[in-house]
Amino acid sequence: MTYFDIFSYFLTGSELNLSTVFLLKGNDLFMELQTQKPAGQLTWQFKKIRILRHNPKGDTQNFYGTRAEFSTNNYSLQIKNVGLNDSGLYEALDISGQKDEVSPVLLNVSSVSPSPESCNVTVTCSTQSSSLNSTFTCTPRTCSEDGGDPEEVVTSDARLNLYLSNGLIGICNHSNKVSWSNDTMEIKPLCCRLD
Repeated sequence: MTYFDIFSYFLTGSELNLSTVFLLKGNDLFMELQTQKPAGQLTWQFKKIRILRHNPKGDTQNFYGTRAEFSTNNYSLQIKNVGLNDSGLYEALDISGQKDEVSPVLLNVSSVSPSPESCNVTVTCSTQSSSLNSTFTCTPRTCSEDGGDPEEVVTSDARLNLYLSNGLIGICNHSNKVSWSNDTMEIKPLCCRLD
């Protein structure tokens, strides 16, 4: 017999309820909201991946197919036949009053400073309300982020990230709980030829 942990995390408004459930492999997981009826769109998700979305008009989108059953009576969620891959954080999000769409992002080059051995490229990632700057250092082989960590701005309703992917592509992401937008650009070609 194999038991494993499943963490349930319910968030509605400012209310927070974290509980741990131990299940036998193959059993069903049942999660129930510990609050009143959601004021806006309700989203159940697992490890930030949407399981289902239910709006105030009564429409439900189920992204898990027959493995997930949702009750509109008490807004509970049942995941059938759980396994080890189903262990993790589950969230119920009440997205009342939040705009569904985030504003578009724009990734621009602020400056390029070449030298014989390397090249620094500073880029700006901006939205309607905020912006980030980051400098990437490129050598003949690859580019890296100065400081090593991606840049990030988090507000009450959205997140703005600027980072380097695979040592080549600058990525600017703007996201909230229901939507995202991004802009990308190749960084190394912006430098004078290093190779």
